[in-house]
Amino acid sequence: MALLDLIVLALLISLAVVAWQSWVGRPSQQWPAAEAAARWEDAHEAVGGVTRVVVRKVARLPTGQTRVLGESVIEEIPDGAPDWHERFSAAGKVAYDRAIDLNGPSLSG
Repeated sequence: MALLDLIVLALLISLAVVAWQSWVGRPSQQWPAAEAAARWEDAHEAVGGVTRVVVRKVARLPTGQTRVLGESVIEEIPDGAPDWHERFSAAGKVAYDRAIDLNGPSLSG
């Protein structure tokens, strides 16, 4: 009878651990940590005939879900602009450098 009691106890403990891990692993429980670890990224998007080059502060969950916490527009370039490629390349470099600067250590400590 004692062996059966130990098996039942081990099973109950295992189920409790699995239930706890499922609860803690829920996305709603993971967002605070993901937001604290958010990083700035360069990005671009086409919206209404304009290409926007931006830097965004993005939080990511292990599941791949993302949240944009902040955004700064570097440049908006009309799709038909004759110098579109040059402006896009220059803005992309600025966005990349800005993301690196924003992710770096603060000078104020």
